Amino acid sequence: MKYYYFLGIFLFFSCQDNAVKEEVNLKEPEVVKEDSFTLFLEQYDKFFTTNFNVSECPGAAVVIVKDSTVVYQKGFGVKRIHTTDSVDVHTVFRIASLSKGVTAVLAGNLVDKGELRWNQKIKKVLPEFSLKDHGQSNRLEVNHVLSHTTGLYKYTFSRLISRGVSRDQLIKQFRYKGVVDEEGVDYEYQNAMFSVIEKVMEAQTGNSFQQLMKERLFNPSGMDNASLTYHDIMDNTNVAKPHTYNHYSNTYYLTKLHKGYYNVPAAGGINASISDMGAYLKVLLGYRPDIISENSLKDIFNPRICTSNEDTYVNLWEGVTDSYYAMGWRILDYHGRRIIYHGGNVNEYKTQLMIDPENKIGICILFNGPNQFNGPVIPTFLNYYDFYKKLKAD
Repeated sequence: MKYYYFLGIFLFFSCQDNAVKEEVNLKEPEVVKEDSFTLFLEQYDKFFTTNFNVSECPGAAVVIVKDSTVVYQKGFGVKRIHTTDSVDVHTVFRIASLSKGVTAVLAGNLVDKGELRWNQKIKKVLPEFSLKDHGQSNRLEVNHVLSHTTGLYKYTFSRLISRGVSRDQLIKQFRYKGVVDEEGVDYEYQNAMFSVIEKVMEAQTGNSFQQLMKERLFNPSGMDNASLTYHDIMDNTNVAKPHTYNHYSNTYYLTKLHKGYYNVPAAGGINASISDMGAYLKVLLGYRPDIISENSLKDIFNPRICTSNEDTYVNLWEGVTDSYYAMGWRILDYHGRRIIYHGGNVNEYKTQLMIDPENKIGICILFNGPNQFNGPVIPTFLNYYDFYKKLKAD
């Protein structure tokens, strides 16, 4: 049987405002009769390597987990331009908004231990928290915060995060903010509001958010390089430095690590290497019930609000018919099955993570600079995998 495999459509999926303008060369994989998962990995490696080189992005790292095994793990490029210091599997990147999913997993761990409830009222745990609409602040629950359905305006106080305003000061400012809708009925992406969950966890356990993250997730899962402070990444000698891209000179430039979003680590302040993300993918695929139970994983992946009509790049992916937000995660109906995804963007780092629960496979990709290649990496992975599944079936 003859197969045709078209991937050029993915050039459309460059969703970064400062995307590099080089053309991405998405070639169809060679059609062979050999049924081999190894071949799939080799073809994706060829795709990624070729297009990474074309993009001229300084550095990247990729991990793929199938079932409970890391089947592919690799660093690309350099940590810093004009050096030969290569990215390896332990090189630390900022994972940006992938932090939200990590926070949701930690919340699931607390739920498993009876220390937290998804319908727990925020106000009862944090009496100091309030909104302009006092009735709504009294009704807000943990699940509303994790699903971006608090009713607040989109990106409320995100500018204050970038200015370095502390978490406690941010939370105090919410009392002056109005809402656009009732809780639970409107999706408006948040960062500052996400940090409220940190305070709730601390109040419920008596431990700091940082301590909880390390003791409940990082340490037991084997995320040995992971951390969540500015000082941690500054003290690390194996870090992929951030880079900006100048569209006029078509050149990358080294930029500084900044403190923004370390004041709200639950939303975007976690640091990790690709080996850490491989360990984390095993958790997400359900192979670490000691960290989060199957029931709690189902809870955090359960769609809370439809986002099919939102102006978001995932709705443009070929094969996506509907999209939702769960708790810390985007859920996509893709070619008849449901996949779980999130992307991130902070301090010029670009990050992507996807798991396909039906096929028990997951991938995470980290970049230390903006690039056009960032857009198609997940859709291409899905199409390559479906192609080889079809070969196997036939």
